[in-house]
Amino acid sequence: YSLIRFATDEELAKWLAHIEDIGYYVDKMADFMRMAARQKPDLVTLLNISETFEGRTMYGVKISSSEGFRPAIFVDAGIHAREWIAPAVALYMIRRLITGYGTDPKITRSVEKFDWYIVPEANPDGYEYSRLSDRLWRKTRSRNTTVNKWCVGADANRNWGHRWGEAGANRSPCSNIYAGSRPFSEPEIVGLRDLVTWQIPNLVIYASLHSYGQLLLSPWGYTQARPDNYLDQRNAARIAVSAIQNTTGATYNYGTIAELMCKATDRFT
Repeated sequence: YSLIRFATDEELAKWLAHIEDIGYYVDKMADFMRMAARQKPDLVTLLNISETFEGRTMYGVKISSSEGFRPAIFVDAGIHAREWIAPAVALYMIRRLITGYGTDPKITRSVEKFDWYIVPEANPDGYEYSRLSDRLWRKTRSRNTTVNKWCVGADANRNWGHRWGEAGANRSPCSNIYAGSRPFSEPEIVGLRDLVTWQIPNLVIYASLHSYGQLLLSPWGYTQARPDNYLDQRNAARIAVSAIQNTTGATYNYGTIAELMCKATDRFT
């Protein structure tokens, strides 16, 4: 299938309306990204990020209109396996950036101003397990028999190194918020860490897509204290939620993770 036929707006709307019945295979997501890179080699670069515990490859794309490095926007989705709508939105973002470049003035300006890095499925093993076996599965599918031979996986969102295992995490391997046996125990998180650290020198935005609450959340998560650049983050969030409401009618709230939800240690702590 061609890049354009992958999903028109009408096809995507139908797909999203029945996503719990249809699901979407990880290998088809990879096929789409490979096809995009082949069809638009001057715009799209396929990223081979890491191999998962079960041997799947985690892919992403870089969308950029020129060589070199510009301010970068990084988006991941699906780190919690059961949140299926997040990968769907990330795939939609990829398609809109590619097909809108050169035809839509706003998208064209965005692609010319920023390098876009998008990882539509950051937990491939968990996603496939949620699709085939347990619809509400949240974690990865790693196994550490020296810790616990019965319970599988870790909450990849809580497996990052900064303040690992503190607020909002659990040390029990059977918990849905188990932070892993150690920081960066999960190969998916190692891959994301290495990509962001070593291949993206000018990161200005890191956004993680989830499917709960109509919230735009910013740091910090581990404390009620606000970061030094909170006013900048708040102003950006205000613009974003206003744009969402003007476009879709949906109302989003914004604020820090600790203020709007609960204290939690993840990549944004």
